[in-house]
Amino acid sequence: MRTKRNLTRVDRLGYVVGGIALIVWALRRPSLKRTSAAGLGGWLLYQAYTGNNPMFKPLGIRVNARPAESDVAETIVVEEAITISRPRGEVFDFCRRAENLPSLKEALVEVTRETPGDELAWRALRGERLVHFGSLAFRDAPGGRGTMVSARLEYVPSGGSLGTALAHIMGQSPQRMLADSLRCARQILETGVISTTDGQPTGRR
Repeated sequence: MRTKRNLTRVDRLGYVVGGIALIVWALRRPSLKRTSAAGLGGWLLYQAYTGNNPMFKPLGIRVNARPAESDVAETIVVEEAITISRPRGEVFDFCRRAENLPSLKEALVEVTRETPGDELAWRALRGERLVHFGSLAFRDAPGGRGTMVSARLEYVPSGGSLGTALAHIMGQSPQRMLADSLRCARQILETGVISTTDGQPTGRR
């Protein structure tokens, strides 16, 4: 089974440059220490070749080299799903408002595709630059338990996969934003209340 890529083109280029530099440095004056450096250089070249860093695997980073939007060369893909205990039509009507769609801060959101009750697609821009785009699919949950919402978000990484990994560790990643946005939608639709951590037990919308 082919391993999913988690390194961007910028990352891979950096790994190639770094790997070659380490190997050349080691070959100039061989020693035990430099042999280890050459091994690290070879490991970087192997990762550049495969497009995969095993250290990023637990973070769920996945690169799409052929995104649907022609404005960007590649994206990092995030997927989440949640079940909301409300009718599908109600959940769809809530999500179709641009202010309720998952989005990074200071981005202008616009709906690009809409199939009532079934699917929404949107894109977010800062000025003329595409920041991310995504889609929501709505399905009835088994046993009449409400609505299943499947979300897919693709965004342009500003610091490559490494920047994405650091943002993930710091709790500021688009992955976290997407999950939080879906949880917030569920809280509002099910209870009308958003849980907060700002000194108040709840916040009403």
